[in-house]
Amino acid sequence: MTAATFTLRPGGPEDALSIIRAHRAAIRGTATKFYSSEIIDEWEGPIDIPAQRVEGFARAMASGEEVVVVAEDSSGLILGFGSIVPGNNELRAVYVRAEHARKGIGRAILRRLEDLARDAGLKELRMDASINAEAFYKANGFISEAVGEHPMPSGRRMACVRMSKAL
Repeated sequence: MTAATFTLRPGGPEDALSIIRAHRAAIRGTATKFYSSEIIDEWEGPIDIPAQRVEGFARAMASGEEVVVVAEDSSGLILGFGSIVPGNNELRAVYVRAEHARKGIGRAILRRLEDLARDAGLKELRMDASINAEAFYKANGFISEAVGEHPMPSGRRMACVRMSKAL
C-alpha cells in the first residue's frame, strides 16, 4: 500500500458537482462486481448530471443538514468524500475513487466524520452500507445488524447491510 498525499477539509456548496463526480467514479470503480448494471446506473445517476441534483446537494451542505468532508490532492481533485446527516444519526457513506483506494483516505475521512458527529452530540451513527463496503465499515468498528434493501428513486431496491457504531 502506497501512502496517499491528501488534505481533508469541509465540503461546501461550491464542491457539489466535484463531489458528485467523485461519487460516480467511486461507484463505477468499486461496486460493479456486486450490483447489476441497472442498480449501478441509477445509483450513480444520469451521465449528464442534472442541475437540480447539484443544487439540492449544495443546499443540504449550506444548511448543515448534510455535513461533508472531502479529501483532495495537491491539484484540488477530490479523491474521496463522506458525509453525515446529524439530524438522523446517519453516516451517509464514505466514497473513494477506486484508483486511490486502500491508501488510508477512506479511514481518514471516516475518523473526521466520527469526530464531527461526536462534536454534534451524537452517541451513535447508523447507515445502510453497500454490500461492497461492508468489510470497510466492519474494519472500522461498525457492526452489521441486518441485511436490508435501500429504496432507489425508481422503486428498485438495492441490497445493503444495516450497520451501526457507538461513538
